[in-house]
Amino acid sequence: MSAARIRWSLGVVALALAIPVAVSIARILPLGYDFRAYWLAADHLMQGTSMYPGLDAPLGQPDEFHYLPQVAIPFVVFLPLGIDAAARVWLVLELVLAAAVGYQLIRPLPHAARPWAAAAYVLFLPLVLEIVLGNVDLLSLALALLAWHWRERAYAPVIPYAAAIGMKFLPLVLLPFYLAAGYWRTVLRAFAFGLAVLLITSPLVWRPMFFALIPRFLDTTWVRLHVEREDPEWLARIVWSDALPLVLAVGSAGLAAVFGWKARHDRVRETEWHHLALALSPYLVPFGFTWTTFLITSLPLFVLTLGRALRLADARTRAVAVAGLAFCWLAMQAVQVHVLWPLVAHMAGVVGLVVIALLLMRLETAQTLGRSTPRSRATSTASA
Repeated sequence: MSAARIRWSLGVVALALAIPVAVSIARILPLGYDFRAYWLAADHLMQGTSMYPGLDAPLGQPDEFHYLPQVAIPFVVFLPLGIDAAARVWLVLELVLAAAVGYQLIRPLPHAARPWAAAAYVLFLPLVLEIVLGNVDLLSLALALLAWHWRERAYAPVIPYAAAIGMKFLPLVLLPFYLAAGYWRTVLRAFAFGLAVLLITSPLVWRPMFFALIPRFLDTTWVRLHVEREDPEWLARIVWSDALPLVLAVGSAGLAAVFGWKARHDRVRETEWHHLALALSPYLVPFGFTWTTFLITSLPLFVLTLGRALRLADARTRAVAVAGLAFCWLAMQAVQVHVLWPLVAHMAGVVGLVVIALLLMRLETAQTLGRSTPRSRATSTASA
């Protein structure tokens, strides 16, 4: 049996073990915890009652809806099922979507690496949380990837791009990226489409309370109370300061613009630059770094970088790169209540992933230039 066949077989065993472990983790989580907010918002919409908490009510309560009222419209179709049955149906839909996204991401990898990547994908805790809690982050990510896949078409990416960002602003980082990458027509068309949807649906779902609550949604206080992470005290002063979210947002937007500019001048690897920007999503949206499920935006970059690492000719460099990716994966798995270190570990995982991806791209560029220099060609000609 060849070494590649052995690695593939061991990967299949790892995948077979990962599935029941992921299921056991899922069983201890509250099924549809986040989905309830969407279902109840749709119910309030149909009943004509308030979708949002009162202006003086404490934020961060269960079943609280924080999004544009239009986001509740698609969930009206689930109302006849009842909230518990609807949560189970949404779980099935999330599993199907996760399988489709995973298949598309993992398929380009070498055959022997696919089951290993699938095992890591199945056991990625942010993804497990996303599916079981029933949020819409995975749907937003899938739409963003679909829009990018259709980027060369004039109108095909408009709706998925607008929906991905408008749903909950998670991939908002793709706005500066698309503009800097030269896809400004897509941005303008998506903006026009989104504005048209808002104007058409506003008479049906107009809720001025949402706009009155925006300043409170952007306030650190309710997030701090909801997350309940206060240790260590010196780190809490930094994390819950007014400055940190602003610094992260400006830094993420700036890097996304740089990656977009790189993509504009490096069309061969523009997907890599896109996924680099997408991985920064948790740090541009307000307090996104506190939500573990947002880390699923790193998955496309993880898989793409793993493929690049496995193609390295030097075995030692390849091993170091794969080990670094494994460390980043583990860092994003960190879980511990009431302390802030998991948030630090998550950020270290994202930053580490971005750094590894950039280093491998630079190494690839150096190797390509080395093979194509005049001296190298002259030497090859002389040898021939």
